[in-house]
Amino acid sequence: MLSHLTALEVIRRQELRLSLEWRQRCDAPVPGRGPSDAELASLIAQTPLLGRLAQPIEALVADEAGRRRSKRVKTHTVSRPLPAGSAFLVAPGVRCVSPEHLAVQMAPRLTELELIVLLSELMGTYAIAPELEGGMWQRWSAPTTRDMVLAHLDALGSFPGAAKVRRALGRACVNSGSPRETKLSLRLGLNPARGGYGLDVLSMNAPLEVTRIRDRMRAGIRKPDILLRAPADAMRNGRALLGAAVEYDGRDHASEEAHARDAERHNELTAIGIVEYLVTRRQYRDLAYMDGLVDLIRRDLGTPAKRRTHRESERLRRLRLRLYLELERIDGVRWGDHGRGRDRADAEVRDVVPVEAYGIG
Repeated sequence: MLSHLTALEVIRRQELRLSLEWRQRCDAPVPGRGPSDAELASLIAQTPLLGRLAQPIEALVADEAGRRRSKRVKTHTVSRPLPAGSAFLVAPGVRCVSPEHLAVQMAPRLTELELIVLLSELMGTYAIAPELEGGMWQRWSAPTTRDMVLAHLDALGSFPGAAKVRRALGRACVNSGSPRETKLSLRLGLNPARGGYGLDVLSMNAPLEVTRIRDRMRAGIRKPDILLRAPADAMRNGRALLGAAVEYDGRDHASEEAHARDAERHNELTAIGIVEYLVTRRQYRDLAYMDGLVDLIRRDLGTPAKRRTHRESERLRRLRLRLYLELERIDGVRWGDHGRGRDRADAEVRDVVPVEAYGIG
């Protein structure tokens, strides 16, 4: 029964994308003991995927006496039987904990913000893959949903980590398309007391019906990275405003073709009452720019920021900077205590994760 960081690695494997995207689950009988090195070697021979996983491989056991620890295997005991549907089948004789239970397993070792980011990936359409040039790959659908996580938490009851996941779930992103989209959405949507701007994130990558200007004015679909809710009576230029779209794009937009694509999307969204903003990687890293951008978004949405004293404004600005830095330290590879307690230079982080996928550099 694969678990913890090994389970996360398995969930991110492209070979298993169909079973994850179809959200297939199975029962989760936990073995009484972990495999010996010889037994693991035999399993690897039968299931080559296991040989491509980082070692030691982490697994669950039901009995403290059955724990194993070597360079190849590391086991964790589980306090009681897991509910039905807490795993999915990797290969004959090999199960992996479900994305829903993985979040519960990881919760005790993660900060709340790390857990929010992890949940956002599990409920998103991307999988982090540092070995790939782009640092990730795209899914057709998310491995899990908020309702599936909640149902699993209800079935678990008072299980270590469950309460922490329940709290984090309300702040996690749904249907995010990349690590940077997740981080941008959190900065825009989290409460100011947590370092966010407190905007109302309505959806991420949700389909909106537009009129495709290039395609003979036929109906088409646009999926804004982040859609912010406008008040019911919001108006702009004399017409109803449905919301504000925020697009993150770290690519080079200097080409004529890229400008044309951006203009088409902008015009089609404008036509249905959506005002659009584009955030580049450089702008994302500029706190003063982001502050100004959010002021413009608030003006368009008709939701001006609260009047604050200079001292309070400075305090909130420090919180926004702290949130930005905390998010930058979350690379999706190193978690919890292993990734904290020391400053990491950008050059060191680049050795682990690609620049464009994570926005570092």
